[in-house]
Amino acid sequence: MWFCLSALALLLLAGTVATSTAQIPKAAPPKAEPAAPVDPLRRETPRDAVEGFLRCNDRNDLACAARYLQPPPHQQMDMLEIARESQALRPKYKGSIATLSDDPNGRVEAGLPPGQQRAGVIEVGGTTTEVILTRVDDPNYGKIWLISSETVEKIPQLYAEMQREGPSLAERVIPGPLNHRRLLGMSLAEWLGWLLSIPISVVLAWLLTFVLSVPRRIWRAVRKVSLKLVWETNLGLPLKCILAIVIHGIFVYWLDLPLLYRTYYYRFLAALLVACFAWLVSRIADRGFEHEVNRRRTTGRGGESILLLVQRVNRIVLLLIAFVAALAMLGVNVKTTLAGLGIGGLAIALGAQKTLENIIGGVSLLMDKVVHAGDFCEVGGKLGTVEDIGLRSIRLRTLDQNLLVVPNSMLAQMQFQNMKARRKLLISQNFSLRIETRAEKLRFLLESVQRMLDEHPWVESGARIRVADVSSAAFNIELWAYIKIGDWAQFTGIRQDVLLKIVEIIEASGARLAAPTRLTYVSSDDGEKTEEMGRRKEELRIADASRLSNEARTGT
Repeated sequence: MWFCLSALALLLLAGTVATSTAQIPKAAPPKAEPAAPVDPLRRETPRDAVEGFLRCNDRNDLACAARYLQPPPHQQMDMLEIARESQALRPKYKGSIATLSDDPNGRVEAGLPPGQQRAGVIEVGGTTTEVILTRVDDPNYGKIWLISSETVEKIPQLYAEMQREGPSLAERVIPGPLNHRRLLGMSLAEWLGWLLSIPISVVLAWLLTFVLSVPRRIWRAVRKVSLKLVWETNLGLPLKCILAIVIHGIFVYWLDLPLLYRTYYYRFLAALLVACFAWLVSRIADRGFEHEVNRRRTTGRGGESILLLVQRVNRIVLLLIAFVAALAMLGVNVKTTLAGLGIGGLAIALGAQKTLENIIGGVSLLMDKVVHAGDFCEVGGKLGTVEDIGLRSIRLRTLDQNLLVVPNSMLAQMQFQNMKARRKLLISQNFSLRIETRAEKLRFLLESVQRMLDEHPWVESGARIRVADVSSAAFNIELWAYIKIGDWAQFTGIRQDVLLKIVEIIEASGARLAAPTRLTYVSSDDGEKTEEMGRRKEELRIADASRLSNEARTGT
């Protein structure tokens, strides 16, 4: 009864709350702010404005190029004509797009008010005019950057002065069809000069390295010493590539290619330079690691495996640094790339937990110096020589020449013995002498063996030979001696020498090693049965002999 009343009260309360909530007027959702208009010409930053203007000129789209120019406020000018004249003045432009700001607000420059920025200069004859960018309010697209009206007003004057100069020396020497015919925004003469500059740069780089090495070659020939020049080592090729890229960049600058192409091409050359520098640094680091590994192997200090691991990690780090730096040279947003690499690295780490566990196990194994490449070890009951210790696994060449690959994380769960780390090896041998050996002879034999052990150069002091016990058939002798060497192959030879000398002492003393014996006791009943079986065998033998004799006489 009380339960029913309580349930009814709860239902009434819930209905009242729902009704009250329904009567409360709902607040109107906030109105979304209109999105900022996007400029289709991408004039939001100084760099984008200059690049867009040059792209329009390369396409010969004068109407598009005119939209990057700020019209003078107090005079009427044909902006299409100004765009055509500015296109003709483009070879006279000196500047670098890479130095322009990529910030919509630009940057503050000395001698210019906020909202203006220098983009280079135009040099015609003895006249030098600065190219100024200005930030204006566009009624359709908001804040954009344009070539200022002050610069636009000077373009006709600069164009007229360039016309009075006449053609340059290169234009007079190069045939007209190569100058006037264009392909992808470049004249055929520029294409030809760029293609020829590549093999010329390579040849000049090789010649320069030869000239630089001439004094050293002469000194080596006079002194008659064997000395490798840096150009003859594994560092020579990266250095020659760096020289070739630098020389090629100078040729591209002299050819005065279109600015936009030159800018992108210099980015590509900068990325190549970064790759070559990383290659050179990696080669230098490898030489240092190889020298240190050889020194440690010669001195026996160990740690070669750790150095090899650090060398591999160093290569990976250099590759990542070069990759990120090359992306930055190519104009990619490195911050976004690093964030992507971080997220991707986290995803890879979550998906490759076993691999990371093996890597951590390998690092711990090498840092503890438990094992080195070339050690003779027992891993999981298998004997063999360690060939390599990698970031993921250890490779063991077993005695039957099979390759055993064990993940580093599994070594902690397996039986692992490093036999090369032993400083000495044990001879533990038991043998028996005949029971009829006399006590005096046995004592003399033990003293002789003990003297031989004490005088042996490879047997450690404290070796002993003792009578372990006496059985009904033999004296059981126990040998316990440490050999002062850890190499298994040499140990087996020394052990053989020790055992043979013990055998010689036994033979010289007149004693004999006991052979395995077995005593058989025959009871009287067993003797009677044995005699009966013997008589029965003799009867069967006589019967068979008489039967064979009869068959021979009858011919059957």
